[in-house]
Parts: sequence; C-alpha cells; structure tokens
Amino acid sequence: MKESETDAEFIIVGRRLLSVREPTKLNQTDFALRNGFNTTQYNNWETGKRRIPIDKALVLCDRYGITLDFIYRGREDGLSESARKVISSQ
Repeated sequence: MKESETDAEFIIVGRRLLSVREPTKLNQTDFALRNGFNTTQYNNWETGKRRIPIDKALVLCDRYGITLDFIYRGREDGLSESARKVISSQ
C-alpha cells in the first residue's frame, strides 16, 4: 500500500471515530479523557495522522456498542440497532 493510500485510510478511520464522538457532545479532550486516552494521541487518531491501535479501539467498542469492523472497515452490519441509528444520523 502506498503512503497516500495509508494516509487516506487513516483519515477515513478518523471520520468514523468522529461519528462515534459527536453524539456524546464531548470535545476531543473530554472524550479522550473519559475513555482513558491521551488527548494528543486521540487527536492524531481522529484527524487521521495516526491509526488507532486495536486495544484502544476495543475500549470504544465495549463502551459504545460498535465493532472493530466498523472502525477499521466501515461495516455497519455488526452494529447494535441503537449504535447504527446514532452513527447514521451524523
């Protein structure tokens, strides 16, 4: 995979993270702290500068009813009905 393809994929993953955060009405800092993340790291994940590690993504899966397939691949078929509604409304 070329670097530009990797960068684009990180940005897409970041947009999915944003779709999880927005319904909480929390800013990035508060969302990061609530979930036990370093605020700079979370900003890098959401803006697509870095990819969220699986162990950190699992924290969001457990807390918000989403799946790794949603975070990394954008697949919504494994989401809970309530999670699908919230994310789809964004």
